[in-house]
Amino acid sequence: MTVPDGGPSADGPSAGGPSAEGPRDGRMTWAEAVAGPLAGATCLWQDLDGLHVSEAPEAAPPTSILWGWRGDGWLVRLRLDGETAYVAVHDPSVRAAVPTVPWGPGDRRVAGSVRHGPGAASGGTGARYEQVVSDADGAGPVTFVRPAAASVPPGEG
Repeated sequence: MTVPDGGPSADGPSAGGPSAEGPRDGRMTWAEAVAGPLAGATCLWQDLDGLHVSEAPEAAPPTSILWGWRGDGWLVRLRLDGETAYVAVHDPSVRAAVPTVPWGPGDRRVAGSVRHGPGAASGGTGARYEQVVSDADGAGPVTFVRPAAASVPPGEG
């Protein structure tokens, strides 16, 4: 990925905080990610306790991938390895979103998640999401996820 100011993402830690154009990406600690690109973001991840949709937790959750979306339109994707976060950020104005349908409560795959996090109307279990796949720097595609504008599937609200 390329940081929003056009410079390359080093595999060393980046500042993690927002630049004039938006949040930075790169390798950073969980604490740097929470204070930087995840600040003000709603996050989605799944672990052994089910599906979670909330602000970033204080400690890195026991998952490998976490997606986030911010009110300013930036999308965030983290690959977690313990307390190390490999962060990618995306400005959705660069590439159009593609609608996807995640597992819904009716297919019984996420039935245990129904009591965790918000309901479908707030982006939780049963909500529809948009997927953005970006290969801005040619290093390989990165998938970002956010709730779709019409988040509740018909008959599942």
